[in-house]
Amino acid sequence: MDTHDRKHSDKEGADITSVDAGKSVIDGFGFVIFFIVVVEILLLIGLNLYQKSRITTLSEKLAADQTALSLPENRTINTQVNEVLDGSDKLKNVLASKVKWSKFYVLLNAVTPKNVHLTSLAIAEGGTFRAEGDVGSLNDLAKLIVAWNQGTDAIPTPFSAISLNNNGYSSQGETRIVTFSVSGTVNTGVLQ
Repeated sequence: MDTHDRKHSDKEGADITSVDAGKSVIDGFGFVIFFIVVVEILLLIGLNLYQKSRITTLSEKLAADQTALSLPENRTINTQVNEVLDGSDKLKNVLASKVKWSKFYVLLNAVTPKNVHLTSLAIAEGGTFRAEGDVGSLNDLAKLIVAWNQGTDAIPTPFSAISLNNNGYSSQGETRIVTFSVSGTVNTGVLQ
């Protein structure tokens, strides 16, 4: 081996041994990563304990509030809240249905004779309805029932199975009018 090769191999050996001797098992970068992971684990544990504490506190407060709500003096407000929630559910169902209620009122107006005065119209969830009102004569009442049952050639009726529940006479000032109550089913097929 010549002198040049020996110097070169001595130099390589010295470099290798000096790198191995000066290097620790955990270098600086590895230590920083290890420290960050440990801190994150500790933060997650602390956050978990904090959330458990909050859940416990809120559960206790909820139990206390439910106890207060069940007291007799809060019965009226509980009934009102339940009615509002039930009404909200019914409204969501109506809005989610494919029935176009604005079209119902357009058709109702179009097939109802002009001299009919409706005083109430109640539609149940299943589509049954009850209407009350007054007209000028029994002949006008008959025209109303026919119009609501059949519609016109151009305008379909929004109802089906109209029946007269009752009728009577009433005075409106010096004028005698016919009062009526009819019921039937809303024809949702024409309202979609």
